[in-house]
Amino acid sequence: MSDSTALLDRVRTEPRLHVAALVAALAVGVALVSVHWLGLIAAGALASLVAPTVRRGAGYALGAGVVCLAAFAASLGPAAGAASDMFPVVYVTVGAALGLPLFGSLARAVVT
Repeated sequence: MSDSTALLDRVRTEPRLHVAALVAALAVGVALVSVHWLGLIAAGALASLVAPTVRRGAGYALGAGVVCLAAFAASLGPAAGAASDMFPVVYVTVGAALGLPLFGSLARAVVT
C-alpha cells in the first residue's frame, strides 16, 4: 500500500481528519468556482474523494454544488431577488450547480 493510499484511507475513516478534508475540499471548490464554471466539476470531484463510499461521494458532490450555489447567491447580494425572476437562466444555473459536481463525483468511482 502506497503512502497516498494510506493517507486517503485515513481521511475516509478518521472522523476529525475526514471533516477537515471535506471542509478543505469545499473551500478549494468554491474558490475554483469563483474563477471558472469548470470548478463545479472539480468541487464535486474533491468533495467525493474524501467520501468513504461511492454513494456517499455523490451526496457530498451534491452538497458541494449546493454550497457553491449558495455562495453564488450570496455574491449577488441585493440583486439576487431580481436575478431569481430570470427563469431560463436560473434553470441553467441550478442545473449546472447540481449536475456538474455530480459528474465530478465519478472520480470517486475511479479512485478506490
